[in-house]
Amino acid sequence: MARKKNSEVPTDKEILAMESVPTNVAGLYIGMSATTLTNALRQQRAPFGFAVRNEELGSWAYNISPGLLVAYKRGTLPTYQLKEIINLAAEGVDRVISARMSGMNKITEAIGKALGA
Repeated sequence: MARKKNSEVPTDKEILAMESVPTNVAGLYIGMSATTLTNALRQQRAPFGFAVRNEELGSWAYNISPGLLVAYKRGTLPTYQLKEIINLAAEGVDRVISARMSGMNKITEAIGKALGA
């Protein structure tokens, strides 16, 4: 596919024809600078792609899924903020701990009754 001029926003069809969307094209498509987008990918905050660092060279490679990028722009890709994920995980941990503590309390009561009898 021919390179787009910086001012031309690619269409959904053009994005979907790509194997992996270059960061500059993806940024233009969703209205974000390429720098901001690469930082989001590096921080694992972009739900439509990922970044991998080559430790030997110190360089980064990016993979942006065309289908997920289009879904993100259309608003059909479920996304969660990091705070929401942390809160969900904390609630799950609290439920597990509460259930285990409840079980321990029952065991302790049963032992107390058996020893006191």
